[in-house]
Amino acid sequence: MFPQPRLIRFMSRVSLLGLLATLSVVTWSTPAQARNIGGVIGYATNSHQEPPKGFESWCKFTKKIPCHCPPPTVTNFDTAIGCSNKDQEWADKDAENTCDNLCAQAAENSPRAGGNNNTGGVVRPGGSTGGGVTLTGAGTLVGLEAGGYVGFVPSSLEPIGHASEKEWLAEVLVQHTAVPWVFLEGMGDSVRWEDPKGLAAFIQTYWSHQGAPAPIGQCPYSVQRACPLEDVKAGDSLQVCSGESEEDARHIARTSCAPLRYDALRRTWESWAVYGIRTEGPYRAPSATVRAVGPQQFIGYVPSSLKVVGPHEDWAKLADELLESTAGTAVWLTGPASFYEPKE
Repeated sequence: MFPQPRLIRFMSRVSLLGLLATLSVVTWSTPAQARNIGGVIGYATNSHQEPPKGFESWCKFTKKIPCHCPPPTVTNFDTAIGCSNKDQEWADKDAENTCDNLCAQAAENSPRAGGNNNTGGVVRPGGSTGGGVTLTGAGTLVGLEAGGYVGFVPSSLEPIGHASEKEWLAEVLVQHTAVPWVFLEGMGDSVRWEDPKGLAAFIQTYWSHQGAPAPIGQCPYSVQRACPLEDVKAGDSLQVCSGESEEDARHIARTSCAPLRYDALRRTWESWAVYGIRTEGPYRAPSATVRAVGPQQFIGYVPSSLKVVGPHEDWAKLADELLESTAGTAVWLTGPASFYEPKE
C-alpha cells in the first residue's frame, strides 16, 4: 500500500490498433477445425526463441521483420511476424502494423516525457453523454516537468499537440478520439481544473482506510463507491465528482469500476499478439483480452464486466466468443506464448 492516497494510472493509448483499418481477412485454423470469425493478425517474439508451436502452420503467408521499440519503452520481443491467409502483401503489412501497435501498447507502461507514475485520475471535460463509462480509446493528457501539457491518442506514439492550458487540450483529445473521457498523467494527486461550463466530471481511486483524496477541480456532487483494485495496488474505492448532478455522479460511479479495473489489469500484462477480423471502417480499439493462465487454460476479460469469461481450453474459440459478445474487431493475446501451443 502507498503512504498517501494513490490515484490509478491510466494510459489508454492502450488501445493501439490503428492497423485494423488496413489488416487482412485471415482465417484461423487448426489441423482439425477452421475458424470462421477471426484469425491471427500478427504476433511478436524474441529472435533467440522459437515462435509458438503451431502458429506457423495456421498462417499461409508470413512476414518476419526486426521490431525494436523506441526508448524508453522496454519489451521482451525484438521480432514481429505478420500473418495472413489472403496473400503475401497483407502479411507484409501485418508485420509492420503488428510491430508498431505492440510497441505502442508497450509504451503505455513507460513514462512519457515529463510525466511520472502519479496521475490525477480521469476527467470528462464536457457534460453527460448518457450511457455507461467507456474508457477504451480515450486520450491521455500528460503534464510536463518543464511546464505545459502534451496530448496523446491511442493510435499514435507521437503527441498531437502541446499547450499551456490543459482544459483546452483535453477538449482536443476528446474531438480526436470521440471518447468523452481523458486520462491524466504526471499531475500529482490533486489537480486544479478550470471548468467554465460547470459540467466536468472526475474519477479518482483511493484506499478507503486512508480517506478520500482531495477532489480534482470543482466537486459540487461527490460519490464514493467500493471498487476491487487492491490486487493492482490502486486502492479499493472510487471517488467520483460531477458538476452536473448527483445522479450523474452516481451513474459514473456505477459504471466506471469495471473499465478502470480492466485497464489496470491490462497494463500489468504483456500483449504479444493480435487476433481479430478485417474491418474497412474507422479505427476501433481491441475490445477484449485473452489471458493464458496455464497450458491450454485461458480466461477472457472485457471492459464492461468485473467477471471473467472461462476458463476455456480453446483460446481461439474464446477469442471468437469475445469478439462476438463485444461486437469487436480484435482482441489482445497475453500470457506465456508457450501456453498457446497445441497439445502434442
